[in-house]
Amino acid sequence: MKKTILGAMLAAASLLCLGGCGQHSRVDELKDFVEKVQKEGSDYTEEQWQEVNAEFSKLLDKLNDYKDLSPEEVKEIAKYQAEYATAAFKEHAGKFMQEADKTLEQAGAALEGALEGLTDDDETEDSED
Repeated sequence: MKKTILGAMLAAASLLCLGGCGQHSRVDELKDFVEKVQKEGSDYTEEQWQEVNAEFSKLLDKLNDYKDLSPEEVKEIAKYQAEYATAAFKEHAGKFMQEADKTLEQAGAALEGALEGLTDDDETEDSED
């Protein structure tokens, strides 16, 4: 009798563990995706960013299709959305700043060339007088 009760309890504990121990949150896929983007995003090309943005949107759509999200899951989703937006902005802002620096350098060089041209014209006029 004791063996039967012990066996039943062991079986019940096993079933409970199988049902809950290996269970993944529905938000885990989004979490893993955002972590990957945070780690690798600085190496992405503009085309890769477009692909990643599309995939991120699909993941959010998938999560939004769930009508029974818990408040904790909603908070997690919002957290990962913010982290993704931060990573994307950081990369785009960094690339924008690099392009702006290049443009300013080119504009500075052009301005220097124009000033030299004006200075040379003044010197030529002075020597002709």
